[in-house]
Amino acid sequence: MPEMQLDFDGLIQVVAKNLYAEKKVFIRELIQNAHDSIKRRAHADPGVGQIDIETRPQELVIAVRDNGIGMDRDDLVDYLSNVGSSLTKREGAEIEGLIGQFGIGFLSAFVVARKVEVRTRKQGAEEGWLWENEGSKEYRLEPCPVPSAGTTVTVFLRDETDRGLIQESEVRDLIRKYADMLAVPIHLNGAPHAENQMGMPWEKTGLTRQELQIDCHTYVQRTFNDLVLEAIPVRLEAPVRANGVLYISKTRVIDVDQPRTVRVFQNRMFLCENASDVLPQWARFVNGIIDTPDLTPTAARDNFIRDDTTRMLQEALGDLVIEHLQRLREEEPSRFSDIALYHRLGFAAACYYYPAFFEKFADLLLWRTNLGQEKEELKRLVPTPELLHRLRTLPEILSGLPEDGGRKRLACFTTLNTAAQYFEIANAAGTTVVDASHFYEEQLLEAYTRLPGVAVDLVHVDRQEDRDIFRPLERDDRDVLRLAETMSLTLRTPFGGKISAEARRFKPAEIHAILRADARTTAQQKADEVRRDPNAASYVREIAEELARLTETASPQRLTINADNPLVRRMAQQDLNDPVVRQLMNGLYNSAVIAHGELITSSTLSAFQAQFHDLMSRSLDFLEGQAELREAQARLRVEEERRRATTGPQPRHRIVFLITPFAARYQPLIEACRQTVEERWGCQLIVGGDVHDDPRLLENLRLHMGKAHAFLAEITDANPNVMYELGVAHGTHSGRPVVLLREGDGTAGDADIPSDLKGMLYIPYSSGAGGQLTEHLDREIRKSTALRELVEGDGWATYLSPGRLQEKIRPLALTPEVIKRLANRFPTVEDWQQAGADEVAAILGPEESEFAEILIGKAGKPQ
Repeated sequence: MPEMQLDFDGLIQVVAKNLYAEKKVFIRELIQNAHDSIKRRAHADPGVGQIDIETRPQELVIAVRDNGIGMDRDDLVDYLSNVGSSLTKREGAEIEGLIGQFGIGFLSAFVVARKVEVRTRKQGAEEGWLWENEGSKEYRLEPCPVPSAGTTVTVFLRDETDRGLIQESEVRDLIRKYADMLAVPIHLNGAPHAENQMGMPWEKTGLTRQELQIDCHTYVQRTFNDLVLEAIPVRLEAPVRANGVLYISKTRVIDVDQPRTVRVFQNRMFLCENASDVLPQWARFVNGIIDTPDLTPTAARDNFIRDDTTRMLQEALGDLVIEHLQRLREEEPSRFSDIALYHRLGFAAACYYYPAFFEKFADLLLWRTNLGQEKEELKRLVPTPELLHRLRTLPEILSGLPEDGGRKRLACFTTLNTAAQYFEIANAAGTTVVDASHFYEEQLLEAYTRLPGVAVDLVHVDRQEDRDIFRPLERDDRDVLRLAETMSLTLRTPFGGKISAEARRFKPAEIHAILRADARTTAQQKADEVRRDPNAASYVREIAEELARLTETASPQRLTINADNPLVRRMAQQDLNDPVVRQLMNGLYNSAVIAHGELITSSTLSAFQAQFHDLMSRSLDFLEGQAELREAQARLRVEEERRRATTGPQPRHRIVFLITPFAARYQPLIEACRQTVEERWGCQLIVGGDVHDDPRLLENLRLHMGKAHAFLAEITDANPNVMYELGVAHGTHSGRPVVLLREGDGTAGDADIPSDLKGMLYIPYSSGAGGQLTEHLDREIRKSTALRELVEGDGWATYLSPGRLQEKIRPLALTPEVIKRLANRFPTVEDWQQAGADEVAAILGPEESEFAEILIGKAGKPQ
């Protein structure tokens, strides 16, 4: 019978170039062969084993050397030169941990090699052998000296463009990726330390569970370009053998088909990356490293065969993840809550799409609920409003609810963005409500009620009547009912749709009204999802918007106003036909839309803007009216003061007005003038900034100057304000004495003062004269005849300044505020002599009223 012909040279090239996807894989295959050689020798001679790799990129040479069992002439002929014949496969059942199976891995060297040279000596043999092949069916085999048992494979690269494959850094990375787990040390270019880790953290013994988890967490964090939330050590013995570590990633999963990073090793040698199907489909939030001897690799050793073993491994790893999360929930509930909250959408999506996962995980899902009785305590600890909710599992929630006929009623809401109002309402009512408004949650809550052993009825408080929350009206609520009826007849949505208003009593009374959703069609729900999807095409979103508009106008929105709310009750008492009241009704609806959140669209925002604009306009009208009223009141006060200044009672004591700049350099002059006028003369000195009887500066100035009997003016720098006030004193109050003061020794000329003042007499002074300044001013000012007659004239009351009053009543010590009030009420000695004890006691206050008589006696004593 004729035999088929085989082109051996072509076969080598086809296998080498098409079986292996990457050129660098030949290094992995050479390391794997070296490892198996060492394992076979260690089976009979434990304690030996090392792989050395030498790279010479400039020479285009790489060599892989091992001290394994080696080969003799028969091995080289029967196995190395016989494609598909594998000594490792033949001995695999006897020796655990061997990697090779097919006998073709060695061919991968010819992907890049122009020649492969093998120098080897079998353990126990005296003779070594040299095998050479240049990528054809012909090879050269001859004896050669080899110093000890083992094998050295030297690959001579064909193309200089492949030099980068054997650069030291590239080979080091390849070792750490493919052979990091191999229990044989691999040294590179004579380095004293091994490049591979060999011992994995999950293989350590004597560690506590926490220590093991920390070591695994550290390893994964260093190995993967990812952040780790929780590490899950893997140690499986049955039904599939597997070791490694899984971890819950800190990368949030937003797609149930999102790729995962799962590295698979077979007998500690890297097999493939991103092998997500060794994990259940629901475990999109889990990545990791798995080493198993039970998977069957492909011929190229870059993947594995999907078979029953794969399915069993997948189920076992899924159960391991669930068991870890259950233990975490029991032993570290706070940490579990953080993880479940971080991956809330991923967990929910997994439960929604994979019923098998939901059956196992349903009791671990966390749900947002109101705080209930813990609200006030948590408010004290966590004052931020958005944090005021609890995360609990459904078994925990249900354990606190009462039974009715063997079943429990669970209140929930599914309307998006309404958690704040329903949580607040449930807290006030003393009940529990579950937020099921986010993706998948409504369907999962419904599915939970259908699980075996669960006897729960859902009450949707956002669209059903709940007797624990919404209470019926009472007899005195007729006005509120009439308000609701009027709102139903007059209010419309921004799209022109109807609003069905109803009145109920509910807590807290601070909430005016809420919008409650009726059961909506699947089409409406889908339309809402499209409207919220930023990735949806604009025309699709426009269609969804139009569908929302049509459905809104077709069925009225349900508005529930709160009869317990004081504002609602006040509004119900008004004329409901008044346009302003109609605007307030619309404001109730708009506030409910804002609290609802989901109903906010571009149209509703336009309506809010118009109403807020009207509200701001009315507020500004009110503020402007208030300002005009205050101005009118101020003008009336000024006019009253003027009237009193010209026609009413005049001060009985003498007043001197000091015209001066307020710069710091003039403070000594002001104090000296005050000493002179008040302490020596018994008159009152007023400086422009002392008293503000009018909020307007000029009016305040005119009032005080109108009361003054004489003027002192400091003109050194010809200050404009001083010149203005001096003009008022000369013009408006002519006939009253005016004395000019000027700093200096009196020898300077008058070239730097206004011409109107040139030639007029003035009193020179020096600010640095200290206590002598008061003496100097007293003496010089008295030289003015008109002023001297005013000071020394009879019939005037003696002014008693606050400072002088404090001195006269010693040792009594009163606060400056009380002294000021007493001095303002009784400005002269004569006023004190006529003062009543009751009036003085009222100013002193209850604690010091007993000193009123003593105070009158001391203050009323003549100077």
